[in-house]
Amino acid sequence: MVRRLAFLAVAMLMVAGLAYAGDTMEAEGKVKAVSSNSLTVAGADAEWTFEVDENTLVKAKGASHRMRDQEEGRPKTLADFVKEDEKVTVTYSKKDGKALAKEIRVH
Repeated sequence: MVRRLAFLAVAMLMVAGLAYAGDTMEAEGKVKAVSSNSLTVAGADAEWTFEVDENTLVKAKGASHRMRDQEEGRPKTLADFVKEDEKVTVTYSKKDGKALAKEIRVH
């Protein structure tokens, strides 16, 4: 009985995870343009423009040090961490017909 309940719980978690994962997509390519609120990425056969907001997570080598080293009081922008021609993977979702970047990983 316990084994069946454990199996059922794991199965429910997997289904919930798949439903959540279905809302996000991933794109990979080189950065063509970067601004304070958007990022354009060129892939092998497509080009995407992503909106970036305060909830977008940027993962880049040395990013935490760059955050600390920035001047106090100066707002950090996406261009402080992501540069043109860098290879990136963007996890995004569609919101109001636009692609909203949830996470940007710089390779």
